[in-house]
Amino acid sequence: MKRISYIFVGIGLLLLFVIGFGVRHAVLQANMDAYDGEVPFTLESALQFRNVQAIYEGGGLPARDPMIQYPEGIDVFRTDTVLAEYVYAAFARLLPSSIPLEHRVRWILIAWFCLSIPLMAWWVAAWTRSRSAGAVAGLFYAVALSSVIRSTGIEVSRENYAIPFLLAHLAMNAWALRRADGPRFHCWALGSALCLGMALATWDMIQFYVILWAVVLLVRAVRGRLDHDSSARFLWGSQAVALILVGLLSPYHRAHGWLLAPPLLIVYGVLLQGALTRLRPTPVSVRILVALAPLALLTAIPHSYGESYGHFTELLVAKIRFLNNKPADPSLLTFNQRIMWVPALDSATRALTGMLFPAKLWLVLVGIVTALLAGLIRRKESADSEDAQLPQYIFFFCTSFIAYIFFVRFHVYVSIFAAACIGWWWAWALRRRAWVPCLVGPFLLIGWTVESAQVLVDPGRWGRPNVYYRETQEVTEWLREHAAPEPVLANFGVSASVLAYGECPIILHPKFETRAIRERVRTYGETLFTKSEEAFRDWADEHGAVFYVYALGEFATRNPELQMRYFVDALQPPAEAAARVFEEAPHEAAYFEYLWGNRKYRVFRVISRDDERQADQLTIYAERALARGDLARAEDYAWAALALFPSQYRAREVVRHVTSLREQGFEYTPTTDEQENRLRLEDEAPVEPKPLNGTPYDG
Repeated sequence: MKRISYIFVGIGLLLLFVIGFGVRHAVLQANMDAYDGEVPFTLESALQFRNVQAIYEGGGLPARDPMIQYPEGIDVFRTDTVLAEYVYAAFARLLPSSIPLEHRVRWILIAWFCLSIPLMAWWVAAWTRSRSAGAVAGLFYAVALSSVIRSTGIEVSRENYAIPFLLAHLAMNAWALRRADGPRFHCWALGSALCLGMALATWDMIQFYVILWAVVLLVRAVRGRLDHDSSARFLWGSQAVALILVGLLSPYHRAHGWLLAPPLLIVYGVLLQGALTRLRPTPVSVRILVALAPLALLTAIPHSYGESYGHFTELLVAKIRFLNNKPADPSLLTFNQRIMWVPALDSATRALTGMLFPAKLWLVLVGIVTALLAGLIRRKESADSEDAQLPQYIFFFCTSFIAYIFFVRFHVYVSIFAAACIGWWWAWALRRRAWVPCLVGPFLLIGWTVESAQVLVDPGRWGRPNVYYRETQEVTEWLREHAAPEPVLANFGVSASVLAYGECPIILHPKFETRAIRERVRTYGETLFTKSEEAFRDWADEHGAVFYVYALGEFATRNPELQMRYFVDALQPPAEAAARVFEEAPHEAAYFEYLWGNRKYRVFRVISRDDERQADQLTIYAERALARGDLARAEDYAWAALALFPSQYRAREVVRHVTSLREQGFEYTPTTDEQENRLRLEDEAPVEPKPLNGTPYDG
């Protein structure tokens, strides 16, 4: 009977996986159909796909990638959490090579994330000791828009690789709490620690969960829950060791100062407090002071963790100051605050919350009220009781929801803990009289139906908004054919696509976690919107750009707070600003040669300072030849100058004079080869180029 029970459990978990995969594939297919099957990866997702492609083709990843943040490049393993790409590439090799790699990667992305759905069920079943509660939690997590919207395979996302590890950690943690000691307990505890470490090593935002984890650890420690419980110390201690090992072994986390991150400072404080308690009994107030001492002391000292993540705190301060409403006046914010206050880190609104959580939040609210009325949120002596863990997970949910109000991105955690709390509510109902589940059941069924309908009614709505897929594909194809492998300057919205699909090195990296990257983006935007075209050319030339891709729409009246001119505090750029030339009169640009464009993007050749100097030199040669009457040589030099610098107005004057003289019937022909060579040498004698004065000739 036990074996048959396991078979049914396995079938149920597989069914949850299939439901989750089917829902996400429906969204992906609807978006693919809308663009005739051509939906390229964008932003950081495009860079991740490029990494997968490089590993799949056997080249691996270089320690330093000179194609990103050209010309100096980036240290790949210190700039990104590179791990998932190897797994995706390995699975891609197992699928038929007749399927395009992009499609294989998308299916793998969906399948990998959907592992989190049976893991959700496994966790809640272990926590509540109710398989049906696990099934309810899994069903909600499988279909809820809040968990579907970023896991459809439309984009590669590190969170989708990390979340299954996070849920495996929670599940094994719950099973460990059910086993007080013995080999099984140690296996579950070590497995939980390993999965937590893997999740952190893959996705930065796991740090939010680790902060919550550290707060719970701190509370347990100061209340003495760990003093005489060796099993609890082993469970929490193994997880702490895993977090420390990530800081020691991961190049990314070493570079970002993870070992001095706030949650680990709390861990160090708990260890210090535990050592003090073993020496002599101490009151709770002293325990708290000792446990928080490392956090209080070391966070005041500047270090790499603060440099890497301080801009998030900076943004949070601004949101609190302005009551979570983005000010219309950009001068009230710093550059970091302006450029990060965008949709991914935007503030939640009622409309957005209603869209992401049409039913789940209401169900969780009713469940929490039920728990309060039932008196279940209170101190429990049995640490492995399902109700004893409820306050911890409600704390996780409430804190995640507060974070979501400030940063929409945290809907990921709200979705996880909301599904778990709904599962607990069903388990609680089953332990009551028969009429209680009969009352709760219909509520859950209606809520699940609402959540499912939100996704499956017109699934094409849930792609990436405001992304110009066709135009992006057109510009990257043009660059691959006409520009590669020359460096390209493009804004961070399209630069990753230029690299991944256009195969051109990029000047701007679409990531903001290092000061150098943020500083380069700031100077790019300020030069584009506040300085002249020549100054912008000098900036682009200084960074090695050969081509420039300008994205139209920077002067749109709608949503100016999402445009670069807002980010650099230049809502009304001066008349001579370079951006006005690219937007309004691309053919009149003096230092950029307009080459190609579509509805969204315009491509320019950057006329470098070397091009300009050479054009000046050739113009002098042309003027000498013209003065002597050698029209053919004068014309050749003039056109060579104009090929380098089309706005060289003196070269245009030479061409005009040559044309006029020929119309009058004048033509010069050297008498001998010796004279020809002598005159050529005279023409090309070294000269100092004359400075350009006035405005370029527009004839």
